[in-house]
Amino acid sequence: MLSSKILIVDDNASFLELFRTLPGADQFNLLFSTSAEEAWNVLRSKAVDLIICDVRLPGMSGTDLFNKVQDELPEIPFILITAFGSTEDAIEAVKKGAFHYFEKPLTNRLDLFWATVREALAKRNALKELNILREERHARNQAFSSFIGRSPAIEAVKKAVSQVAEVSITVLIEGETGTGKELVARAIHELSPRCDKPFFAVNCSEFSSGVLESELFGHEKGAFTGAVAVKKGLFELADQGTLLLDEISESPAYLQPKLLRVLESGAFKRVGGSCTLGSDFRIVAATNKDLKEEVASGRFRKDLFYRLNVFVIHIPPLRERKQDIPLIAEHYLKRFARSFHRPAETFSENAMLTLMAYDWPGNVRELVNVIERAVITCTGSLITTRQLHVESPSQQTLSDLNLKNMERFYIELALKRSGNNKTKAAEILGISRKTLIEKVKRYEEEL
Repeated sequence: MLSSKILIVDDNASFLELFRTLPGADQFNLLFSTSAEEAWNVLRSKAVDLIICDVRLPGMSGTDLFNKVQDELPEIPFILITAFGSTEDAIEAVKKGAFHYFEKPLTNRLDLFWATVREALAKRNALKELNILREERHARNQAFSSFIGRSPAIEAVKKAVSQVAEVSITVLIEGETGTGKELVARAIHELSPRCDKPFFAVNCSEFSSGVLESELFGHEKGAFTGAVAVKKGLFELADQGTLLLDEISESPAYLQPKLLRVLESGAFKRVGGSCTLGSDFRIVAATNKDLKEEVASGRFRKDLFYRLNVFVIHIPPLRERKQDIPLIAEHYLKRFARSFHRPAETFSENAMLTLMAYDWPGNVRELVNVIERAVITCTGSLITTRQLHVESPSQQTLSDLNLKNMERFYIELALKRSGNNKTKAAEILGISRKTLIEKVKRYEEEL
């Protein structure tokens, strides 16, 4: 435990000198202060794992210091040392949360003292690990906050993101337009060790070939007409961070071998430049096309495809995870109602049935746009089919309607409206409570 820092506070120089020489003291990193005020200054500038403090000190007392630490740094264990006649203050401090107290001289109970010190440090380490787990969980929750749904398909995406985020390898994200490929890329970045570095995204279909090359590689002054100054490209700017190459299938043929070299070496030259530059970036690529088909047709280089195809995350279209539609719809209804100060609170049953029956060719993006418009045009608390500009269930073919998804939706709706009271929910649905419980259990097992 040599890395564990223990702050010893005592105004008696002889005691501090004795403490340095105690058998076992050399196992720890010891810091010394001769007053509570000095100790507090140490605590403000250094990370300390344990405080051992005399109760009676000139100026701020040991118990005063304990109270201050308890208020502002409660995660640090506090052990009090008492002389004859000062144990009452120490006992009171223990009642308030101090870890333990010992009477001087320590040499009378040295084995117990060091055992208590190790126990306090173990508690401190456990709290550190717990805080790290909480921070990681918070970061994961934040990163996944845009992945709304409980379907097996979306859970598989979350699992894949968690698996690959900490490993700095190239990731290829496949999915139709509107499925949320950039959200997945950002989640990978936010859960990675690069999270405090820049994240950039460039859509390869939005630029002409020459402009795209300049965006990625940068250019030197005078490289072409209009290049009046040196410009750093995204490969250079994304050093230590993450760069999303969205719609990578649309990158021009002449640029693909240059992309391959950058991915393999991390080295590149600006347009019009002769100096080779290096950058440590992570590439995440995304496509709404099947790159294997693009390779077969000769529109995409096979070697570049294999370089990108290291770890693939497939985002399913919304029509393949319709059980997530109610959750997504309710989430964005509440968000837009707050933003636009509209009275909309929920959907009518027919409105939700319409949302569930529609195939959403534009995926989540289309659904969000429909909800936004519905909230804006809704004048009451209930969004009905009148506010939804999508095909009604009667306009869909029978194959578009999934009975299991419909049943799941109505069960969730009944539970919500009954305040999760299964007896009332069963009455609403017209089934027995036992049947409802069995169906809920089966759906939970499928997730």
